[in-house]
Amino acid sequence: MQRAFSNLPLFLKLMCIAALAMWVPALICLVAEQHYQSRTFFYSGLLGLTFVTIMGITLSSRKPQGGGLSLLIDLGLVYFALPAFLALPVQQIIMNTSYLNAYLDMVGALSTTGLRVFEDARLPEVLHFWRAFVAWCGGALIWIAAGAIFAPLNIGGYEVSAETRHTRSAGGYGLSTTQTTHLLYRQTRELFPLYLGLTLILFILLFIAQTPAADALIYAMSTMSTSGILPAHTDAGVGFMGEAFVFVFLIFALSRLSFTTDHGRLNFGGLRRDVELRLASVLIIGVPLLLFLRHWAVALGIESDNELLSALRALWGALFTVASFLTTTGFISEYWQDAQSWSGLDTPFVLFMGLAFIGGGFATTAGGAKLLRVYVLYLSVRRELDKMTYPSSVGQSRSHMRGDLRQGANIAWVFFMIYVVAIAGFTVLFSALHLGFEQACVLIFAALTNTGPLLDVMMLPEIDLIAAPVLFKMSLALAMILGRLEILVVIALLSPSLWRR
Repeated sequence: MQRAFSNLPLFLKLMCIAALAMWVPALICLVAEQHYQSRTFFYSGLLGLTFVTIMGITLSSRKPQGGGLSLLIDLGLVYFALPAFLALPVQQIIMNTSYLNAYLDMVGALSTTGLRVFEDARLPEVLHFWRAFVAWCGGALIWIAAGAIFAPLNIGGYEVSAETRHTRSAGGYGLSTTQTTHLLYRQTRELFPLYLGLTLILFILLFIAQTPAADALIYAMSTMSTSGILPAHTDAGVGFMGEAFVFVFLIFALSRLSFTTDHGRLNFGGLRRDVELRLASVLIIGVPLLLFLRHWAVALGIESDNELLSALRALWGALFTVASFLTTTGFISEYWQDAQSWSGLDTPFVLFMGLAFIGGGFATTAGGAKLLRVYVLYLSVRRELDKMTYPSSVGQSRSHMRGDLRQGANIAWVFFMIYVVAIAGFTVLFSALHLGFEQACVLIFAALTNTGPLLDVMMLPEIDLIAAPVLFKMSLALAMILGRLEILVVIALLSPSLWRR
């Protein structure tokens, strides 16, 4: 049985896991005596297991295709096709909606975008849990895929680091079936228990902070997956203590060194020197501080009996919200209104779009362009400015990425240019199909950076995704998948010879 499972393609393995995962909400509904929802999830899972069994028998004589490129193709198929299976119970439980709407919702969940397609009132509590659970599984998938698929192929952020560029080769395309399978299982054994343990720890801490158990579980899963999916009653926050706990756990979306290393052993000294974490610290501290000081710059005042307390609330609200959007999670602090009033910021969504565009650390659940690429571009610009002052100078890297960073900077520039072209192209497409220009711009930022909550903070008319045409919905799903897989990964799929060079 184990050997037969190991010989299945990656898509069928994950479909089998997804089918078993459907029995979790089925059991929850059974305990809550919600029998229709329980049967829907149970039969959907049973249907998925039946399909995997039939396909497993059909492909039993097929010789498995080896190599990192094969796994990369399978991963792309997972993000396109698996949501079609995950959407089965969603469409059946909601009933009065199209299957495409349910598919779009599940693409948003699996890609950890957290895009809200349906109004909260239309979804029973079990579907709120299901969305958060699918997003949590999607976060675990990207953790494992980063080390097992992206790293050997030098993509997904690894292509920028000079250290990994000199220690790894493009031989990942030539890995055998045994090697790729072993690497995938090893990453799963190492990372999934850690991912599960961290989620349970955050859940316990939020429960201690007097958050209801069901809400605490959804918040914990959404934090670890950076999906930003909220419980059914979105007006219920987690309080200051709960936000403090969530804030601490956001570190796992800022640097991969917070949970793993390329050398197999976690080194906290290396974590302190990690350039991604240092850059994130500058942004998380610097942006709220600028917003805080802007209060005096524009001579604004807050009507409050306790000016100091209002100032502290404003500072914390800005600190938590900035960190949340930098990691592309999208939680908004209960004290953000105090921060917005204190700073007099009328258009906060522009700030959030910029933070989401930068994104978190590579090989994490965060989306965006990634902190490492921004840091490499900063080094490149600083070097060019030095050459303008001292034309005969010889540059030297002062970071952990020793050696020549020119190639990494070139790839980073290519990524940003393609990223900007994709934003422009999708914005024009969305504007032509369904939306105004401003709405289309915010939506494509939310999709490509995997930050669905951006739509909840924009100061523009609400976007009705359900009424959108079919081509619009499919294009939006494609944009979210591109954001999750990254555009350079898709280019590697289309032209692997580019990375062999």
